[in-house]
Amino acid sequence: MANLTLLILRDNNFLGTLPPEINKIVHMSVLDLSDNEFEGQLPENICLGGLLQKFIVMNNHFTGHIPKSLRNCTSLVRVRLEGNKLTGNITEAFGVYPQLNYMDLSHNYLHGELSWKWGYCHNLTSLRISNNNISGEIPPIFGRMAQLRVLDLSANNLSGKIPRELGSLQLLLDLILNNNGITGNIPHQIGFLSRLEHLNLASNNLSGAIPPQLNLCANLLSLNLSQNKIKRSIPPEIGNAQFLSVLDLSQNLLTGRIPPDLGKLRVLETLNVSHNGLSGSIPHSFADLWALTSVDVSYNDLEGPLPNVKAFKEAPFEAVQHNKGLCGNVAGLQKCNISTMSKKHNQHSGARILIIPVLSFLGFLVLSSFLIVLIIIYCHRRKIIKRERNALTETNDLDFLHILSFDGKILYEQIMEATEGFHSKYYLGEGAYGVVYKADLPTDQTLAVKKNPSSQEDETVDIVPFEREIEALQNIRHRNIVKFYGFCSHAQHCFLVYEFIERGSLRTILNDDDKASEFGWDKRINMVRAIADALSYMHHDCFPPLIHRDLTSTNILLDADFEAHVSDFGTARLLRPDSTNWTATAGTIGYIAPELAYTNIPTEKCDVYSFGVVVLEIIMGKHPGNYVSLDVLDQRLLPPTNWHAQNIISVAALALACLRTNPQLRPTMTQISQELQVQATPVLPFFGVTLEQLCDLDRRNF
Repeated sequence: MANLTLLILRDNNFLGTLPPEINKIVHMSVLDLSDNEFEGQLPENICLGGLLQKFIVMNNHFTGHIPKSLRNCTSLVRVRLEGNKLTGNITEAFGVYPQLNYMDLSHNYLHGELSWKWGYCHNLTSLRISNNNISGEIPPIFGRMAQLRVLDLSANNLSGKIPRELGSLQLLLDLILNNNGITGNIPHQIGFLSRLEHLNLASNNLSGAIPPQLNLCANLLSLNLSQNKIKRSIPPEIGNAQFLSVLDLSQNLLTGRIPPDLGKLRVLETLNVSHNGLSGSIPHSFADLWALTSVDVSYNDLEGPLPNVKAFKEAPFEAVQHNKGLCGNVAGLQKCNISTMSKKHNQHSGARILIIPVLSFLGFLVLSSFLIVLIIIYCHRRKIIKRERNALTETNDLDFLHILSFDGKILYEQIMEATEGFHSKYYLGEGAYGVVYKADLPTDQTLAVKKNPSSQEDETVDIVPFEREIEALQNIRHRNIVKFYGFCSHAQHCFLVYEFIERGSLRTILNDDDKASEFGWDKRINMVRAIADALSYMHHDCFPPLIHRDLTSTNILLDADFEAHVSDFGTARLLRPDSTNWTATAGTIGYIAPELAYTNIPTEKCDVYSFGVVVLEIIMGKHPGNYVSLDVLDQRLLPPTNWHAQNIISVAALALACLRTNPQLRPTMTQISQELQVQATPVLPFFGVTLEQLCDLDRRNF
């Protein structure tokens, strides 16, 4: 097969070694053998013809060294060799690749040092070399990889310091350097990584203090600095990382008090500060950590009562043991009472116990009077509570589920009061499976509440979309996906609670001439990028992958800065590997992929098609229907010029690639997202460009 260019055998049960004849295929551009049981060595001359773009052999049993022909294979775009038993010196195995955007060598037996050559792979978005035997230092030139999104060098033998030059990687999302021998301070320049979501520096030999500049990582979701030699106190600025859900500072040399500012981490789910030298009491502000589900403060010098929050009340003894004097309702801890909490004070104030009898008697009278008043109020309150409980029992014992560990009943009452029982004057809009209302809470927080029909309102109500939306959103964390706070599930009231997005839906803005005129070309291009990032995250960074199945301009919300947030996951579907994923057709006419007319098995490519329609709608200012041309750009804006014009051409070509009838020929959302991050270069004159030219352009890109 001398003219073979593409060979894909992935995800089978193929055994044995590769035939030597594969070295003679000089026109090969794509070779994918991933997820099989192949063994033996990789083909030495796989890039003999210099045309190889994608070399994917992950998750097999290949041994031996990296093929020498890859060293000068400048055509490479994507290389995935992870999950094998490859050996050899990584320093000598690779060269400079101007087109390379993805490289994964993880989980092999490679040794050597990181080469400076990686710094010249300017299009590289992901570099993963974890779980090998790589030594030496991280080259400062890595700071030149301007397109890098993921840098994972974990579980190696790296030494030296973290280069401060990494602070220049403005697009970096994940910096994973744990389980190495890295020394020195954490450079404060890491705080310049405004898009950073995951920072893992655990199990190294880092020293110095935690840089307060980390609070500038506004999108940080997880921070793990455990098992190092970090000293001083926890900087209170960490409390400003409002999206932080995992904070692990355990097994360090931290001292001082836990800053009360950490109580501002309202979405924090996991907190571990164990095995340090922290002192004082746990701040009262921790009672506001409603989302906290896992906590460990053991092996410190903490004292005083545990916070009155679910995570502490349900914590095992191992999570609070070996402290100076913690108390609370945890098995193994002493109970908190007046004598216990004042024991230390009484030891130093014994003389004050001898009070003048007259003052003691007067104090007794005041205290007795106060107690009598409290008893009267208490009895009155008991009667009110009893009446409320009886009323609740009569309405089928309302059992409101907590919302991110909020007090569910209180929050439910606040929502009902804020919406006046879901009055129409608080109406925001309608999704496929519910009506959305605005709720201004007494805490100055505004929420969006999507109310599904209850069984009392509609006997035929389908709760599957309600449950599917919860399942889809409960573990999602992405800046361009609407934040899900929780839900209430009951026969009388059934609703979902989200963040409130100020400007409403994309369709609403496009249908309003005044609002659309504010929605300039730069904002529209940024919106396309944001939607692509969100879908790429759902399709390729979630496990199992998640597909939306109803992406429309109605389900894309815009905040005050015109940044996009994908919403309405009532038809979303998790693509589980152990399932056939057969399902009923879902979606909105005009956005549904054509293959769903003859198959009920949804794939990520269905979302890709809908994305293409939405992109054209953003460009044209209205749904494209069956007509696509740059002659019908949104006339409410001045024609784009300079780089805006070239970006519009590139975006339009991408949209056409997404609308291909054959789903296999559509690009993936990761490819689209990566393509949108690259600055468009002039390829076609803007005025007079034809549909045929755009189709030719999208064929060259994908």
